[in-house]
Amino acid sequence: MFKNILVGVDFSNISDAVVESAAFIAKLFGAKVNLITVIEPPIPSFVGSDIDGTLEAEELEILLEIEKTLEKEANEKLEQYVNRLQKDGIQAEKFVEVGLIVDTILDKLKEIRADLLVIGGHKEGLIDKILLGSTADKLVNKSPVSTLVVKGKKLDKIDTQLVGYDFHQSSKQALEVAKEIAYKTDSEIIIVHADTPVSFSLLEKVSSNLLEKKKELLKELVQQLSQEGLSAFFELTQGKPDEIILNFQNKYKPDLTLIGKRRTSLLERLFLGDTAQKVVEKSELPVLVVRRVDEKED
Repeated sequence: MFKNILVGVDFSNISDAVVESAAFIAKLFGAKVNLITVIEPPIPSFVGSDIDGTLEAEELEILLEIEKTLEKEANEKLEQYVNRLQKDGIQAEKFVEVGLIVDTILDKLKEIRADLLVIGGHKEGLIDKILLGSTADKLVNKSPVSTLVVKGKKLDKIDTQLVGYDFHQSSKQALEVAKEIAYKTDSEIIIVHADTPVSFSLLEKVSSNLLEKKKELLKELVQQLSQEGLSAFFELTQGKPDEIILNFQNKYKPDLTLIGKRRTSLLERLFLGDTAQKVVEKSELPVLVVRRVDEKED
């Protein structure tokens, strides 16, 4: 399952929870934890090798000194996390990089061949989200591997998991990950399916028949999980997938919510968003966005 975890650390008030959540997953699967802090360069991006007319040499020297200071402080802080992890029996390594946050983290994922990214979810202003999008949203959309977004609280136990399930391959993959976690934690799995209501009268009968078929398939799925020694039940309700998932998340307060990440085009994400993105944005609890390794975003 997960053997090489990359953890984004920005030293905000959620960083301890992010690192501790990664440590919890690492213990479950015997994984290595790689910590990365990305320092955005204090030197303006338009400054090239020829600084004449842009910055005075003295100004450039000051900016370079600031960058070195930030790197030194980040290394010292990450070293404390590394020591803490190693004392807990977890193999750990740290990286401090200078560059654009999203691009640098994505590059590091490929470089170390990580199979899980762990990041914190921050609340940002509406204008920030509209104009820029959050770092977490961008990483969830662009990461080639599954992403655990730590929100609300650290992940230090898993007694209950909630899985968004729509019968597509991505949600089946999310359920497989939930099963692996359940085997190790003896946690209960709640399978949630949102059935989209049909407004055309001619299609109501077809929709009703399909709904009954879905119920039978979900019952069979729960029975299969029971035969595999896992505790599970399902909830089927009509409505928008993200809203239904969040409603049941609020009802059951699962320790972990799992969502399969389906490939979507850039235009779809800009104008409609996708279920995983919406759940990550609005959730107040940890969310694991499961990415199929053979899919990449456009």
